[in-house]
This record gives sequence, structure tokens and C-alpha cells, in this order.
Amino acid sequence: MDDVAKGQNLDDFLINLAEGLSKAQSRLNQYPVMNAMGQQSMVYHIPRMEFELKLQMTTANSTPVGSGRTSSRLAKAKLQFLPVKGSQQQSSSSATSIIKGVMVAAPLDSTVPQIQLSLSVERLSARKAEVKVFALTTADASLKGAVVELNIDRELSAKMGKSALKPSTRLERAALVLDEEGYASAGLVISNQEAEGQIIALIADLFGQSQTLLYRFEQGR
Repeated sequence: MDDVAKGQNLDDFLINLAEGLSKAQSRLNQYPVMNAMGQQSMVYHIPRMEFELKLQMTTANSTPVGSGRTSSRLAKAKLQFLPVKGSQQQSSSSATSIIKGVMVAAPLDSTVPQIQLSLSVERLSARKAEVKVFALTTADASLKGAVVELNIDRELSAKMGKSALKPSTRLERAALVLDEEGYASAGLVISNQEAEGQIIALIADLFGQSQTLLYRFEQGR
């Protein structure tokens, strides 16, 4: 694996793999499957990842700063792990090992309160709407003062809609502070050049939880 950095502990490689898996799942969460009504119907989930690491373990001497023969006797040997590339030759002070394993998605601890995040949009006028955010915990704990990051996913909007969103289509606020009941809102301004039926993808993030809503722009009567 050329993209795995070297390290002095095997943990370095396992953490690197876990972070990559987490980023892949987060990316999938941003692209839920929508039904004909533009509502989220399901999200893809990575249940497991099998991996194989071929590592070369080498020893490197570490000598403290100083001079003379005394300091040389204080040299310490440290074990260093490097990913093996191609037909790399092995030195006398190194050994190659193959580590195989599986990372399995485990359910969250049911004793820890989980956050439930929801989004809705209310049309105010022809080209103005209000995006409403609501968040609560499974333990009914107050989230007052928590900040929700609200954004327009322009890449997803272009993919699901007729064309790319106009630059002037924007949110009036991106950081929303929840009130005592877990509510917050922000205005959505829609460009005069935006076509009827254009999809606007909204995404909210709170404490690692994400929620996506596809809003279809309709001017109405």
C-alpha cells in the first residue's frame, strides 16, 4: 500500500486503515438514494473491510546527542515498519511480515445517547424559503447552544438537478445555534436565474451526524 506512511508501531497502519474506512462511509452518507418524491429512502453502508498488509520491519539505531565512546554505548535499537513495494530486497537487519485482518462495523453502544438530526424546508415566497433544523438525543438531553453546520452541496445539487446551481443561490447563515427545544433555522435565497424544478441539496452536520435533504424549487401559484 503506497499511501500508508511508515511508522514505529503497527497501530499507525491500523489507524490509517480505520480513518480511510471512516472517510469512505462519510462520503457515502452524503449521497443517499432518493425516491421519486425526492425523499431519502436509504443510505449505503460498508459492513466490513478485509485488508492485507505486507510490512518490512527494520531496526534503526538511535544515538543520544553527544560525543565520545560513552554516547555510542547508549545507542538504542528501534523497530520501524515500512510498507513493502514491489520486489524490494530485504536487508540482514530486517524481516517481512504479512498481516491479514477484517474491520467489521459494530453497532453503537446503546447506553450512549445518540443524536437524531432532521431537516425541513418551508416556502416563504417565490424565491425565498426557510430551512429548519431539529435535533434531539435518544435520552432527551438538551442540545441548547450546540452549533449545526448547514451547507448547500452544490456538487450533489448539480448531479440530481437540471444544472449547476447559480452562485447567488445561497444560505443566509451557515452556523445555526440550537435553542432549548433543539430548533434552529436559516433563510434560503434562490437566484432569479434558477430554473423551475431545480434540486437544491442541503446538508446539516452536528457532532459527526449528517443529514441530507433534497429540496425541489417550485415557484408555486
